[in-house]
Amino acid sequence: MSALRTTLRWLMWATIVIVALPVALYLFAFAVNWRDQPPNAEALELAAAPIPEPIPDSANAYVYLLGFALPRVGDPALIGATRAEWIRKLAADPEMNPGSDPYPGSAPEFLQTPEGLAPVLTPCGNPDAGCVAAFEAAAPTLREQLEPQRPLIERYRTLLAYRAWRDVNTGDLRNPLPPYTEVGYARRLFLLDTWLLAAAGNGTEVRARLDADLVFWRMALAESDFLFGKAIAASYVNLNFLWGNLILRQLPPERRADGVPESWRKPITDPERSMRRALTNEWRVVNASLRFMKEHDLALPHSGPQPSRPFLGRVAAKLEMPLFKVQATANRYAATYGKLQSLLSVPYAELGEAVARAPEVDKPPQGVLAVTYNLLGNGLGNPEPSLVANNAARVADLEGGRRAALMAADLRVLKIPAELAGVMIPLAASRDPYTGGPFVWTAEPGTVSFTGLERTSDTRHRFLY
Repeated sequence: MSALRTTLRWLMWATIVIVALPVALYLFAFAVNWRDQPPNAEALELAAAPIPEPIPDSANAYVYLLGFALPRVGDPALIGATRAEWIRKLAADPEMNPGSDPYPGSAPEFLQTPEGLAPVLTPCGNPDAGCVAAFEAAAPTLREQLEPQRPLIERYRTLLAYRAWRDVNTGDLRNPLPPYTEVGYARRLFLLDTWLLAAAGNGTEVRARLDADLVFWRMALAESDFLFGKAIAASYVNLNFLWGNLILRQLPPERRADGVPESWRKPITDPERSMRRALTNEWRVVNASLRFMKEHDLALPHSGPQPSRPFLGRVAAKLEMPLFKVQATANRYAATYGKLQSLLSVPYAELGEAVARAPEVDKPPQGVLAVTYNLLGNGLGNPEPSLVANNAARVADLEGGRRAALMAADLRVLKIPAELAGVMIPLAASRDPYTGGPFVWTAEPGTVSFTGLERTSDTRHRFLY
């Protein structure tokens, strides 16, 4: 009997410990999380940042973009305006289901590359010497192959005529993205068509088209409200330099001066390079999403009306809520974004070091109290400073691409043979923006290049001479 009582006593104490320890830990965490933080200076600054004035849908390139992937008989401006109005209703109603989007989806002509164009579009995914060879092989029949795609080319040219850009968004995670993939497809058709104009010697029209393309995407680069849109605009600006360089090579020597776009001679501006506008709006989405989660027991604002939770699920959510501090989480994002903006707003020569230091601006909490405070909020993720810095590097690399493409074009205008270009480049006034030194010349094939800061599989930016 004594042994039995001892065993029962140990079982009783083990049960008490098993039950009491989690309760004690929860009570400790509850006490540590008794209060949320007040807004920090960075959060107050971001919340007070002015919102750009709205513009009419009829003048807004972003609205046209929203309807871009319609069948070729549709009107992108009309459907884009309908969709923009739906997005505004979505923003006004947190319970509205994003599945009610009136957008009919991408037309079949955007989903599969025509068989006759695949031999040139596929290798020209990377505008390099392989792309040139594919174009030259396809050139005899390329105009015939492009003709059925003319409505998509003209749709893209209509997009380029817009002179204003304002994102239409919900301010939360339900916001739909424009069909950038379909826009990119139409753009490649437009550039191939421009390449044919260069082969025909039409330098004036080549310049007008490359100018229109670059001016439009530089506008989007400066006025995009979010990191994703800014990254897309930056990639399209970069492709303008890469494709444009190959297109200008195709002009006859006596027409090359006519083709160089005037916009290539204008340096990337501070508003185009700055991440402030995108980071401000990214923070606003984070802030709105956090507050929605607080009001709706941690439900994410992206799936419309939430189904009823079982009793135990509701109890768990109520127990978790004290460990979720909305303002503390918003403060962390605001502080990180503020530090990143300051860190990355430096001259080109200092940017490489700044990008390398970006991960340091958001260090994880240290110590028992710091780790326990806002346990759930910190567990949602972090502001991804490395991703932000890489986006800033992608934008900054555009200035090097602009200078390198322009140098190659100007040397060709001067009819400098490839064997002398390597001698001329170190003497040129145009320099690598990061090192201040000359661009690099590679003889086989003749290429002007520089090393960018964006972390990709290949940081070398090459422009065929």
